[in-house]
Amino acid sequence: MEHILYFFLYSCLGWVCECLYCGIPAGHFINRGFLTGPYCPIYGCGAVLVVYVLEPFQDHIVVLFLAGMILTSILEYVTGYLMEKLFHSKWWDYSNRRFNLHGRICLRNSLLFGVMGIVVVRIVHPFMASLLGRVPLVWQGIIAVVMSGLFLWDCVHTIHAILRENKDYRMLEDSVRELAATFRSVSLFPLEEPLSQRITQILEQSDADEKLLKSLENLRAQYEKRLSAFRRTRQRLAAAFPKRLKEARQENAAALFAALQSHRKVFERLRKNNDAENEG
Repeated sequence: MEHILYFFLYSCLGWVCECLYCGIPAGHFINRGFLTGPYCPIYGCGAVLVVYVLEPFQDHIVVLFLAGMILTSILEYVTGYLMEKLFHSKWWDYSNRRFNLHGRICLRNSLLFGVMGIVVVRIVHPFMASLLGRVPLVWQGIIAVVMSGLFLWDCVHTIHAILRENKDYRMLEDSVRELAATFRSVSLFPLEEPLSQRITQILEQSDADEKLLKSLENLRAQYEKRLSAFRRTRQRLAAAFPKRLKEARQENAAALFAALQSHRKVFERLRKNNDAENEG
């Protein structure tokens, strides 16, 4: 039971550190958690791993430093790799830092993790253990069950939102292919131009082909539907991970959405015209 409570304690502590580290330079609060709640699971896992593996070596500071650096670096690398494969996005990237490995870990962070391992084992954990020891076992069990339930719901909700976003991109790909085929059939613009630029140019023409405008309207409707799903979760993740690297198809879709968004009035006029024609 105490393992679970330590996991949440260190997850919350890691979340506070992340928010301060990113929020102070930005001048405003940033929820740096992958999940909605105030916790960063990777910190909880790392701290529990370091404490229970390295506590027997707490009197050997060099061993603590090196082993803590290695354990946490492995954890960060594996976590980054799995998240990239599952969500098709790179959530952090150290490629611009010296001595990095595939952009998932870097020497500077690993050295900091080694120092943090010493601090956690020799200072933080003894305090946490004494604090937790004052809580009756019954309450420890209740807190662990409640926190686990909330954490599980948070994980399911967030993961579902991200996977839904990826599914939306795949569905929109089909619409974009059909739209691109329509563009080619009427030969309005050179094929080498990005589709988002062609859309922008067509919407700026008053005599744009009716079939193209209809296709664009359908794509616009799908875009609005996509935005309405898990809006808050997506906005939170975008703020928490502004440098998140997405797949090329996601970036291309984002360019399309920007073009569609900038011509909202065109679509509103189209809807009114279509409604008037249907009524007539």
